[in-house]
Amino acid sequence: MKRILLSLLLLPFFAEAQNVTIDSTSYKNTPRKANFSKYKSHSQYSYTIAANLFSIEEFPKILNQVNSEEYKKLYASGLMLKFNDNQISYRISGTFYSDNISFDNECADCEKVKGKLSDNALRVGFEKNFMYSIIQPYFGFDMGFRRNIFRGSAQDGPNSNVTYPSYDVKTQKNGFSLAPLFGIKVNPVNHLTLAIESSIDLLYSYEKQEKNYYGVNTNPAPTFSDFKKWEFLFKPIGILSLQYNFGLVY
Repeated sequence: MKRILLSLLLLPFFAEAQNVTIDSTSYKNTPRKANFSKYKSHSQYSYTIAANLFSIEEFPKILNQVNSEEYKKLYASGLMLKFNDNQISYRISGTFYSDNISFDNECADCEKVKGKLSDNALRVGFEKNFMYSIIQPYFGFDMGFRRNIFRGSAQDGPNSNVTYPSYDVKTQKNGFSLAPLFGIKVNPVNHLTLAIESSIDLLYSYEKQEKNYYGVNTNPAPTFSDFKKWEFLFKPIGILSLQYNFGLVY
């Protein structure tokens, strides 16, 4: 399913490549200024500041988390700065998340894990409008760095038939992400824009896990393990943002 969604998000890039070819053949007969004004219905600005109001997304898997594809809702979780150049905007964005969570580990009745999750990311990329109007569909691409840290403890599940040793755990993922995206912007008035977009993060990460067991007859030394993995993380609502535009061009 995620591969199908990734293909759909990449379609605008191929479509844009075809449009460039078509436009280049008719450019000689169509003045650029006249063609641009055909779609322009609002003022153009050089810079944009955006606040991420809401998002729904998958997070990286922790340990052997059951139902790791459950979506998390985030509120007021990031900021973005954009440099606008006609139909292309270059963007720098940061997101942050911190909350107490709990989940089943290994299986539904095996272990219950509770603790605090922190997830932060910094990305750079671009977005390109299909046209200038009050409603603007756009596509784009982001790449960046993501750090995911969980600190907590694991105990037997309430209905477990097997006794599992309890332990404290810390996991840390440092990863590089690539994310095609597609969105729609609405410009009800000058200076203000409301935007919503979807994306899929392709995350390659290096993970470290540390476990400290307790509640047993012997206290073994902490155990350490590390992993490298790829993950597809779908964001049905990657960003719902309120944007302020400034630096009027004309």
